[in-house]
Amino acid sequence: MKRLPLSRLSRLHRCVSESELLELCDDYDRDRNEFFFDRHSEAFSFIMLYVQHGKLRFVPHMCELSFYNEMLYWGLESADLQPCCQRRLDDRLSDCFVHFFPEEEPRAPEEPQSPWLERMRRTFEEPASSLAAQILASVSVLFVVISMVMLCASTLPDWMTAETTDQHRIIEAVCIGWFTAECIVRFLVSRDKCEFVCRPLNVIDLPSHRTTSPSL
Repeated sequence: MKRLPLSRLSRLHRCVSESELLELCDDYDRDRNEFFFDRHSEAFSFIMLYVQHGKLRFVPHMCELSFYNEMLYWGLESADLQPCCQRRLDDRLSDCFVHFFPEEEPRAPEEPQSPWLERMRRTFEEPASSLAAQILASVSVLFVVISMVMLCASTLPDWMTAETTDQHRIIEAVCIGWFTAECIVRFLVSRDKCEFVCRPLNVIDLPSHRTTSPSL
């Protein structure tokens, strides 16, 4: 087991308290100094043979994917298998499009939002969730189109007059106000504020709300 420092069994040697032991096994008998693992017993016997003799093969009549899942639990990888068994595992993974990963600690449940905040979030983030969300998405697209048209029109020579410049400023101010208000509301109703700010589209979107056209 010392040859496999990352394996679950070898990590037991480094435990200094019962709480650490229970993080690696399902139960522990202090009086008998026995560990209990709720795993496949026959697969474990083959893994112990590998620890003792250095050769790891599949258990006969056991699904390759199930045995691979046991390997990952005990801290082994596909490279520890014999070459013939590695090819069998690769073929099975390719056929099933399944990838097994070591078990992870369960995530803490998210704090539930109030019903009206959740409705607001779905309205702004999921256009297909309701009729109001579809209308809101359509209005947003309309403002984007108007803003793009005004930006293109401002580059035309005939556009550079005092009257059209004032109209352009008013329309652009309305568009920027809409985009800014929409972004603020989406931020306020988002579940994870940090994740919202770090989204690539929002990183691009936030500076654009402060951008003005050359005519201004």
